[in-house]
Amino acid sequence: MSVVPASAQAPVKLVNFTADWCTSCKVFKPVLAVALEDFTNKDVELITVDLTHLRSGPDSKQATIEASKALLRFHKAEYLWDWYGGFTGMAVMIAADTGEPMSCVDRRYSAKQITDTLVLSGILARKAAPGRRRPDGPDCPKPLR
Repeated sequence: MSVVPASAQAPVKLVNFTADWCTSCKVFKPVLAVALEDFTNKDVELITVDLTHLRSGPDSKQATIEASKALLRFHKAEYLWDWYGGFTGMAVMIAADTGEPMSCVDRRYSAKQITDTLVLSGILARKAAPGRRRPDGPDCPKPLR
């Protein structure tokens, strides 16, 4: 077991796109919570992009978009808005140091599959060189745009 300095950040950030009105999120949220029980905040940092107010009128929609982009920008992942902005019920694993996408999960995944994907993402974030952190297998869900 290695000691991680208090100032060290988790190697993986899990960016969860969610909303109160999202039916997929109601299935995904409890499964994701079970999967995250196996991790500490020094392993995985959960970033919640709450899109609940996208459907609350034009002013709320614009404020939600701006806040979401700012949150993603802070975590080196503003590009995720271009890819998935407005989509909910999914989470993207990114490398904390570069914001590089590594994998995605959604309601189709079991808690064990999410845990396994987080473990693999952690290994890739710690050991693989930036730009080489994508595991073999299916890519993240494709945006419908």
